[in-house]
Amino acid sequence: MPSQIDLTKILAGCANDSFDDGIRIDTELEPLSGRGGTIKPAMYEGGVYQHDRRWENPKEQEPADVIVIDNVPSQANRLEDALHKQRHELCIPEFLLDFSEIPQLPVHLPRELSSLKFPHRNADAYLRDSSLNGQDFLKTDLGNSIFNATAHSCGPLVAWFPQALLYGFWQSHLGKKRQNTKHARA
Repeated sequence: MPSQIDLTKILAGCANDSFDDGIRIDTELEPLSGRGGTIKPAMYEGGVYQHDRRWENPKEQEPADVIVIDNVPSQANRLEDALHKQRHELCIPEFLLDFSEIPQLPVHLPRELSSLKFPHRNADAYLRDSSLNGQDFLKTDLGNSIFNATAHSCGPLVAWFPQALLYGFWQSHLGKKRQNTKHARA
């Protein structure tokens, strides 16, 4: 049964006593130029489109071949940008990396970078290579707790990078002696 989705319904659906199992949104999209207008899917090196197989509806027996117009990483980038824009209203935690003291920083690079803009969220090298109060971030209690967090032991992620539990992360750069956790997007 179709209904309007609002924050109250989403929070109720995420509650421990909820029997909701997901959200399905069916919508018909059209190009900005109007019905029948052209669309421009993302192209990769060599002029290749991203191909996939998708079900047109739940009643179909076999998926159809499709060209992906908007992929999951692109959607996650836009959602994270929306979180960044509303971080104060939503009380989303945020780290700010200050690059203003770095000599010869190219003019096109930002002087400050929000954790809501890190390409790899809590697993990003920006965070790994930063310092907090003059100490390597990885050697601080806070840094250690964030870099050792997993989806099953996620307190520090809930506290500092809740978006990582939704959009996923992969600690791929800590070396063989450290835990290189990988958490798929939800």
